[in-house]
Amino acid sequence: MTLKNKPAEAFLFLTGFVSILGQVILLRELNVEFFGTELIYALAFSAWMAGTAAGALIGRRDFIPSFKIIIYLFLVCGFLLPIDIFFIRNMHSVFGGVSGAYLPFDTQIIAMLSALLPFSIITGLLFQWIARNLTASGKTLAQAYVIESLGGLTGGALSSLLFILEMQNFQITILCSFICFALAILLSQNRLIRISTAGIVTLFFFTSLLFCKSVDNWLTSKGFSRKVESIDTPYNRITIAALNNQLSFFEDNALTYDSETTDAEEFVQLSSLQSVKPDTVLVLGGGFKGIIEQLEKLHVSHIDYVEYNREMYDFIKAHLSGHLKEALTSRKVNVVFKDPRSFLLSNNKYDLILTGMPEPASGLNSRYYTKEFFQEISLCLKSNGTFSFKIPSSENFWTPALLKRNAGIYKSLYSVFPYIIVLPGTSNIFIASASPLCRNPDILIQRLASRNVHNKLVTPQYVNYIFTNDRFNEISGLLNDNTAQVNSDLKPVCYQYTMTIWLSKFFPQLAQWDFNSIKLPDKLIYKFAGGILIFLLILAGRKWKSFRRYVIVFIAGFQGMVIEILLILNYQIHNGILFQNIGIFIMGFMLGLSLGAWTIFKVRNKFSGPLLLILSVIFYLLAGSLLISGQIDGFVTTLFTLILTGFLTSGLFAWAGTFNITDQGRIVSLLYSADLLGGVAGSLIANFILIPFLGFGASAQLMIFPSLFLFFFL
Repeated sequence: MTLKNKPAEAFLFLTGFVSILGQVILLRELNVEFFGTELIYALAFSAWMAGTAAGALIGRRDFIPSFKIIIYLFLVCGFLLPIDIFFIRNMHSVFGGVSGAYLPFDTQIIAMLSALLPFSIITGLLFQWIARNLTASGKTLAQAYVIESLGGLTGGALSSLLFILEMQNFQITILCSFICFALAILLSQNRLIRISTAGIVTLFFFTSLLFCKSVDNWLTSKGFSRKVESIDTPYNRITIAALNNQLSFFEDNALTYDSETTDAEEFVQLSSLQSVKPDTVLVLGGGFKGIIEQLEKLHVSHIDYVEYNREMYDFIKAHLSGHLKEALTSRKVNVVFKDPRSFLLSNNKYDLILTGMPEPASGLNSRYYTKEFFQEISLCLKSNGTFSFKIPSSENFWTPALLKRNAGIYKSLYSVFPYIIVLPGTSNIFIASASPLCRNPDILIQRLASRNVHNKLVTPQYVNYIFTNDRFNEISGLLNDNTAQVNSDLKPVCYQYTMTIWLSKFFPQLAQWDFNSIKLPDKLIYKFAGGILIFLLILAGRKWKSFRRYVIVFIAGFQGMVIEILLILNYQIHNGILFQNIGIFIMGFMLGLSLGAWTIFKVRNKFSGPLLLILSVIFYLLAGSLLISGQIDGFVTTLFTLILTGFLTSGLFAWAGTFNITDQGRIVSLLYSADLLGGVAGSLIANFILIPFLGFGASAQLMIFPSLFLFFFL
């Protein structure tokens, strides 16, 4: 039995639903497995679209699938998703990696493809077969695109809604699998099989939910050698590993705190020595890492502790040892759950401000090391107040990428504070103030002695060593790099050097790269070759209508993915809550896809294509300008811009698929694949070329030129 007698629209809707919900689930898991590096989103998006394109190309163009085949494919999806979760959380074991260390780059790519391709190929195959069936019954490819996009919209919305309702990612996985199984049961032809199977699957579903937490922790523990407990928060996954009395905290599998270290003592005691008598203190993040406990040794009168992630705070606090937990519940400590940058707008005044945020290794954290952030800090300091933060570094040798990153942060800090001291070590402590800072170790040792604090590490001898060793003076010369760029919200140069540092873990020669020294080829021969290539493409497009159609769709997919990547990473840098809202943003893009395809289906004519190109030129110009000016940085503006991006992308796809074509069933596979391959190219080029070299706004404005190029194809 074919699908001609069945509601193909429902199958298309469910294809989009399962595809996007499954995609969000796997993206979250891969983000954790690769230690929270946002670059994995670009690679994962590319791999997913490549797999979907491959699925759309499989098989004969005139094949109409049977009803049973479609049902079997949904059953495979239901089994495949939890297997994927098990595989991702065991990647290091499967590929012989060391827990806590990166796999080799080629191994990471193979592992990621192994996790994403099976599921994405099946969803691409489902769309191809069901859309072909729909067009065979008299409907258009644009209508199929609308229905599938609406399913994706629903899946994206549900993924974020369930997360907001505090469902863990593994629970959402079980739910998605249940939906796939339920579909097969409800559409079964045999009533007895339908009833009996429904009972078994329902029992399995509720049993899985009942033991879900235990299974989730067991799966997470496969990457650790100790007993663990984890929780998914809107920002990341928090894991606590315990061994005897030692606790280790991990954010997205990256170690952020160990209860047996003296990091907090070194940071707080050395920073506070620049203040004669700190009385009011502000701590931005990381207070549970021992910072609050160390501050209480100084007998300060009041501490405002701002934590952006309440779920993380509550989870970690419940596992802390007695003295650390008592410090957090002291009457002197006022815990505020708010985004640190929003809290700074209150302009309260403090003697000492400490930032306990992680290093700027991701968009989530780089927003706490920009010029604008430092300006907000300065408004909350008293006239002789001190601000301090630390970032992991290298004690003896800095690669060019690490030097440029640290120098960029230093230059951003210096643009706000005239007096800065940087203390050397495996972590560099940056201390800044509007008033002169003390560099005399004798004075600092006297202050330390007057406080009568018993420290393990920060002793008079240690203070003398820190301020008199060769690295103390050498580090100032290194950071005064005139070629370093200021790290700002609008152009986060830290992002490009973070990318280089990450890649250099696998390709050591990249550690010597300097983006500022890379010049684009300027020889006449390159310009001539580029002009010839463009001319040949235009000539081929004018001669062969089918080639023209595929180029239009490829470029539409390319532009759509570039803008989507720009908006998502820009939002992460400004707000840091992408882990939760990635589903909503994909939903917004899918909503735009639905509206664009539906609009073209309703008003299709020969003027639709030129009008869409004119609108896209205007849109990319405005979007780039608004990104440059910082007007697109919040949830609503990002979501709205994603909807418009999806509208233009699917509008061009729908127009290319409906204009001057009689048999749409024969172009489904190739057209859909061209769209996806354009997305693959856009994702990779945006992350590894456009953002590092041009920034967000200029990259968006660059998309004007592909639209202008397409005018020659009309």
